[in-house]
Amino acid sequence: MIDPLLIRTVLQDAAELGLMVLSTGILGRPFCFRRQLTVREARMTQISDILLWMGAAVLVIAHAGLWFSPYGLGTWFYLANPFQWLQIAIFASILALDVWPARVFRSWSRYLVLDQTPYFTYRQHVLIRRLWRIQATLLLLLPLFSPLVRMGVGLPR
Repeated sequence: MIDPLLIRTVLQDAAELGLMVLSTGILGRPFCFRRQLTVREARMTQISDILLWMGAAVLVIAHAGLWFSPYGLGTWFYLANPFQWLQIAIFASILALDVWPARVFRSWSRYLVLDQTPYFTYRQHVLIRRLWRIQATLLLLLPLFSPLVRMGVGLPR
């Protein structure tokens, strides 16, 4: 028999790992995305975007395992907490803000296969940088709610 505490710890650690990979994808983007891109920087920008979505998938799967499996504390513990709902809203807004830049980065594939520099306008560059700043700000808020949720702050007594 596997210890439920061990499985809960593994799921919590997987959620933290997902948050780290998500953070790497978001915070790594400005180091490789600039107006005058090289082919290498464009590929690195695509990789940072892939890391963002992979981290999001790991985070969602780990949290779903915590919420809905018998090894977590139960849906009443997580979903009755307003801080958990705030964390979900921030996470969803980070992903929603990344849909359009991800579409732009995926469209670069046809250029990168031919080792050509992808084309994008100055307006697209400014908008992607602005969206990145909003995402980075929201990302700083995201880990603040996990300790509050784990301690049960905000649950009805």
